[in-house]
Amino acid sequence: GAAFDEFYEQAGAIARRFIEWSLSHADCVIALSDGWRRKLQGMAPHARIAVVENAIDIPETVAERRHDGPCRFLMLARMDEWKGVDDLLDACALLRADGLVVEVALAGPPGTAGNQAVLNQKIRARALDGFVRYIGPVQGVEKTKLLAWADVYIQPSRHEGMPLSLLEALAYGLAVVATRVGAVPEVIDDRLHGLLVPPGDPDQLCRAMRELATDEGIREAM
Repeated sequence: GAAFDEFYEQAGAIARRFIEWSLSHADCVIALSDGWRRKLQGMAPHARIAVVENAIDIPETVAERRHDGPCRFLMLARMDEWKGVDDLLDACALLRADGLVVEVALAGPPGTAGNQAVLNQKIRARALDGFVRYIGPVQGVEKTKLLAWADVYIQPSRHEGMPLSLLEALAYGLAVVATRVGAVPEVIDDRLHGLLVPPGDPDQLCRAMRELATDEGIREAM
């Protein structure tokens, strides 16, 4: 999984030897990116590792994003703690304290960061009503509508493999704010396709969101 490198680092000597044996004796080990290939090769130097990157459908057309009103941010993910949901809510609270108005939509199934009731409570506790909304799970046409609605895609994960939702956002022409984890830096060139920030840092996340929210020219270029 996305945190396999952390799992390996925290494993004991016997568990590490078993991991190395398992990787080395597989006919083929599939990695989602070259960065993950290097990590796995470091665990098992003799493993036969191939990179097969995640792939998505490319839309035939992408709608122009010119509209009145505040900048729109979208996050598509299971609402898990490691996805950085609470970091994003804290960053939004900082934006609101600065007086900057944006719209933020969270979409995806409930997870360890909360269900509908818990997430709504977290939103209220940070005085983010009308600023942030949790939509719940979306698929198909509803997801496509959200990707067309948004101006910026936001990926605040603590760790990642190669997230499909990020690739979908890029395919729909969205500028991105993402954390520098997993294969994300192999997909996003900082300040070219989006802004990369450290994981678990609401202050840096807030600064990046503020920059894209207040500069339409940068968003369009990205």
